[in-house]
Amino acid sequence: MHRWCAILISVVFVAACSSSNSSDPDLEAWTREVRVLTPARLGDRDYDEIAALEEQESIGTLGEAQAINIATDRLRRAAARLDADAVVVVACGSNVRPMDEMSQRSMVPAVICQGVAIRWRSR
Repeated sequence: MHRWCAILISVVFVAACSSSNSSDPDLEAWTREVRVLTPARLGDRDYDEIAALEEQESIGTLGEAQAINIATDRLRRAAARLDADAVVVVACGSNVRPMDEMSQRSMVPAVICQGVAIRWRSR
């Protein structure tokens, strides 16, 4: 009987911890600070590339423009997780090929947005 109580308490504790991590206020705040740029708007400021990023969103009833907005927001959040200052969106649309061909999960129409998380160099 005690063993089942311990397991139940453990499951409840893990679930509570997991749900609290999904809405991290620090991550939310940093996500708002991450700039979304295009290569043309990058300027001449020095930066380091942290990681290549890719996000997909099915078009469904949303339409392509809204799906692009959602995928771009996900790029921004992914960059924030990496402590980036900005994400440079290099390609975004329904005609973009995935970086990893195996990531194409289904034939559902989707947009794919690719970007690079960057961190500004100190001057």
